[in-house]
Amino acid sequence: MGSRLQAQCLINPGENSWNRIIKKILSSEIMKIQERVTTTIAITLFIIIFIASIAFTQLFEINNRNTQLIELSRQNSQIAASFEKDFKKPQEAFEYLKSSDYLSKIENITGAKLIIADEDMKIFVNPINIEEDDLKELVLTSRQISNFFTLSDFFNVPSTENSGKLIYTRVGDTNYYVSILNFYIGSEKFFSIFFKPQSLIQIPPVRYIFNLILIFLIASLISIITGVILAKSISGPVLKLNRSVSRISDGDYSEEIRSDTSDEIGILAKNINLMKNKIERSQQSLKEFTYMLSHEIKNMITSINGYAVGISDGVYSTEEEIKEALEIIKNKTGDIENITESLLMLSKIENRLIELAKEKIDIIAIVDELLKLYEKELKRNSLSIKKSYMLPDNLILLSDRYLVQTVISNLINNAIKYSSAKSEIAINISSDNKDVIFSVSNRGYGITDDEKNKIFNMFYRSKKYDFKNIKGFGLGLAISQRISSILGASLDFISKKEVNTFTFRIPVKSK
Repeated sequence: MGSRLQAQCLINPGENSWNRIIKKILSSEIMKIQERVTTTIAITLFIIIFIASIAFTQLFEINNRNTQLIELSRQNSQIAASFEKDFKKPQEAFEYLKSSDYLSKIENITGAKLIIADEDMKIFVNPINIEEDDLKELVLTSRQISNFFTLSDFFNVPSTENSGKLIYTRVGDTNYYVSILNFYIGSEKFFSIFFKPQSLIQIPPVRYIFNLILIFLIASLISIITGVILAKSISGPVLKLNRSVSRISDGDYSEEIRSDTSDEIGILAKNINLMKNKIERSQQSLKEFTYMLSHEIKNMITSINGYAVGISDGVYSTEEEIKEALEIIKNKTGDIENITESLLMLSKIENRLIELAKEKIDIIAIVDELLKLYEKELKRNSLSIKKSYMLPDNLILLSDRYLVQTVISNLINNAIKYSSAKSEIAINISSDNKDVIFSVSNRGYGITDDEKNKIFNMFYRSKKYDFKNIKGFGLGLAISQRISSILGASLDFISKKEVNTFTFRIPVKSK
């Protein structure tokens, strides 16, 4: 039981840890989605209200301008009509204007100054002292205000029919609204020109404030509805995803999470499905591994204990029997030590506790030293080694010696264990200037295409063959692949006609 718990602690953080990882990932994604929804709603509301505010401000300004221009034109029309009605001769009209306070009354009532000129732009009444040439240019060439009344019906602005010419101009330091109408005294044509100083926008009437509030309410309502629809379109799949992930976190891996979208939710669902399948395989492998490991360690400990008790009780009395028993104890202890080292190595790799060293490595010397260590095992299985070393003399390999040696040792050991008796193991070392390439090939158990993607999984051993008599727990290749990743190297595998080849490519640096 103790071995089982130790194995779980070393290899896998446990089902509860997986649950926490899944929930943490989902919680993070949900937070991102919620932030996106909140931000979208806020931005939408801001844009709508901002646009509405600008639009209404412009409408108020336009309405204020139009109201003043319309009123100015109306007043001008009344003055022109009164001149046509009251005077038959131009001289009478001008003498009356000069001798009375008529112009002052007009200015007090309308806030505008009246200029009267004939067709030749000769000025008869000129309260602002404008030059005749300037007035001529103003009357004859000035551009009429375009797009005169926007939303006139909405603001109840009077009709502009027969309003004459309405323009902006600047005289001296003052900006004016100008209304230009022609009228007749007798048969002579004159121009009645009203100059009214432009005023700032006035406080809008109550109906404008009401309309502004109404638009703001509509903008807010649109924003809220948009936010709710957007939130539902996002949170709906998220809640569905959350329910599925909760079942996964409870250990139910039977349900596949479905998503009909290709957005972030669809990608998240796809990634969770991949993770779920990996967790399921990992959990199944862990169960098989812990059972096998517990069984093997129990047998080893039982064997060690049996031989130790036999020695202490005198069951093994002769020197030869005691020596043989001690040798078995030594071998079993070595097996336990090897398993522990493998588990600790995996634990360090998974938890990124490996510190890389950069040192000059003689890979040929490493291989030759390892082959000497495996001489007894090679002879026991009647295996031969065929070596081919083709490295340039100026090549320098800078890497972590211990990790490189671990990978090569695992690959050679794997080739020895799974080779057919009396076969040959080919070891090649070469370089393509970018990498040092170590490859080992052996003839033995063929690997199917389905199994090629699984051989680097932890605890995996092919169920196609009976490996009961071959020591191992399916950790060597898993460790080797993870070390390769740490070193920036690559580890590839091919299997053709029962010849299995592993290729280990290590980045190099040349002189």
